[in-house]
Amino acid sequence: MKSIGQTVKMIRQVKGFTQSEVYSGVMSRSFAHRFESGENDISATKLFQILDNLLISVEEFRFIQNDYHRSSEQELQQQLQDAYAVHNLQEMGKIINDNKDSSNFSLKSIAGIGQVLVETYQSKTFSITPAMESFWKQLFNSKTWTLQEIRNANLLLPIAVSSHREHLIPTIVQRFENNCQKYLTATGDPFHVSDELMGMYLTLIQTELNTEQYSSVKQLVNKATSVDRFLLTWNGRFEQQLIVAIWNLYFGNEKDGETIIAKIAGVENLYVPPIDHNFRAIADMRRKLAKIYKKRHTH
Repeated sequence: MKSIGQTVKMIRQVKGFTQSEVYSGVMSRSFAHRFESGENDISATKLFQILDNLLISVEEFRFIQNDYHRSSEQELQQQLQDAYAVHNLQEMGKIINDNKDSSNFSLKSIAGIGQVLVETYQSKTFSITPAMESFWKQLFNSKTWTLQEIRNANLLLPIAVSSHREHLIPTIVQRFENNCQKYLTATGDPFHVSDELMGMYLTLIQTELNTEQYSSVKQLVNKATSVDRFLLTWNGRFEQQLIVAIWNLYFGNEKDGETIIAKIAGVENLYVPPIDHNFRAIADMRRKLAKIYKKRHTH
């Protein structure tokens, strides 16, 4: 693998920057020469300055430094998410079995994530495995979540229900909202945490419906629709509309709910076979359960 300096040199030359343009005010010309040759290391502060001058993010730099590859953990988690999107339970099972007893904490956590995804697809509650408990402890015991934790934290909700820790759900949601808020700036949402927040609300509404916390669900739609839609990607907007549709199926106008679902399905149907099976599975399940709910509560 190239040194950090050698990678910086490669990027600088590809972009057509001179050493003066990149290193002025950061280091001397002689130090820069030794740095680009792999002889000298620099502090993180100086590296950040250099990357700003190169107009490149730390994440992209690490990707290039790793020979245009993500880390093995990142690759494995993406494989898991891709398999879940098309409900390839066989592939998910292989990832889980290969990593559930790993001594690598990150790989074991990914196996725990996979186990939760598989179990929540099949049932409302499930037995907690060691990998799931390890995943729970890693996230719940951490007071501050970075983006990686935020992207996985919605899975704490089904674990809480299945391990009889439902009383901690408000704490989880509050912590999630607070940590997302830190990544919002005065000018926007550079890391798309609004999408993550919408994913949490979609998980929460299903969790609350499964545990028959109907009064909480009625209030949750206000939270979801208060998120600025201009900060959401299309995925976040679809999730926001799906939450509104679910609310209508249970408590509002069923026709309005079906209209929203049909519109989202229309976009999904542009791709054959569908890219994401989860929307259809959620919509089908909620249609059936909403009818049961309405029968019970209208007589």
